[in-house]
Amino acid sequence: MRNKLRSAAVLLLAAALCSASAFCTGCGSNTVSTDDEGESVYMPEVPDSCVDENTPGEEYKAAIGETVNYNDKLDITLNDVIEIDNVNKLEYRVLLAEMTITNKTSEKIDCQTLTHFMTIIDGKEDAESVRDVQAAVSGRKYYAGINSTMQAFNQEIAGGATLTGYVYIYAPSAWSEMQLVYTPYKYYNTDRVIFDLKEEQFLHKTYNSQ
Repeated sequence: MRNKLRSAAVLLLAAALCSASAFCTGCGSNTVSTDDEGESVYMPEVPDSCVDENTPGEEYKAAIGETVNYNDKLDITLNDVIEIDNVNKLEYRVLLAEMTITNKTSEKIDCQTLTHFMTIIDGKEDAESVRDVQAAVSGRKYYAGINSTMQAFNQEIAGGATLTGYVYIYAPSAWSEMQLVYTPYKYYNTDRVIFDLKEEQFLHKTYNSQ
């Protein structure tokens, strides 16, 4: 298990260094590295003994604009989903899911795009959709262009704290159904919060390509 996690950490670190907006996961205690623009790369703590990912967990379902109360520990809201319109939509689409997470416990939790999120597109689970460099860069450009300090989830959330961030998604040019999946206690249990992403609810924006 340790070797498997360490290999995954190396792979994700390589992805992070390829993009100013990509982040990675580590094994062992929390550490902070830097990407190629000198920004911090948060590496969540991974226990020596992780939960079996095939163990069934509870599922909590919601839609854009709704809040999920997870076991009185977390309040999780999917505020909006932004679609970036000035990409080549014949080949791919970029979505930015803006979320607010309130940690109602006294203990910190880790929250990182690469490890705690995935999508389900037309019934197929896909972790690579939230690890894509083009989507990460598009998100960075969009928020920089509107002078926003919004960042992709890549940090811990302290006990009692509230954090608003976003998840970048590389999506196919067309789909029938899509969900965003958040696993709050990744490595410790397999409970999942699943948000249904309806195209008609997306906000359409562009970024400055210069």
